[in-house]
Amino acid sequence: MTAANAWMRHALTTVAAVLATTLVAAGLVMATSSTATASESIATRWTPDTYEKKVRSWINHERAAHGMSQLTFVKCATRTATKWSQHLADTDEFYHQDMGHVLDACNAYYAGETLGRGNISPRRLVHLWMDSPGHRAVLLSKYAQRVGIGSMVDSHGQWLTAANFVKL
Repeated sequence: MTAANAWMRHALTTVAAVLATTLVAAGLVMATSSTATASESIATRWTPDTYEKKVRSWINHERAAHGMSQLTFVKCATRTATKWSQHLADTDEFYHQDMGHVLDACNAYYAGETLGRGNISPRRLVHLWMDSPGHRAVLLSKYAQRVGIGSMVDSHGQWLTAANFVKL
């Protein structure tokens, strides 16, 4: 790696870390339902694979509405998002992972992350992200080319979703 490439990667890692910190400061998306019946119906309506595909579809819908290119799934970001959402579900925690890990795992030049938890549909999740300035910036980033999404139902019956956006 040349000195210029090393500097660029360091600069982008720093930007990703600042972006992740901004997202935490902006507030994480959490939505809850007041009834167990609503919780059960949302949690059982989709498989994780279907939920993730619908989240990506709604992300791409929003990107298209703003003149942005669509994102395709990429295995490395899907693996990091899936592992992270599983960790958060298992530990009942909710915070962003180190974007340096995503950059390294994908050999990427840009990484951003959005998180969501709640008894909500994929459409509602993306709508909530779009209403949050920090999350909206990641969804509509001109640097993002690919996305990986990990979604699962946690012990409270809520969808927990991590979406990792990368530029390879």
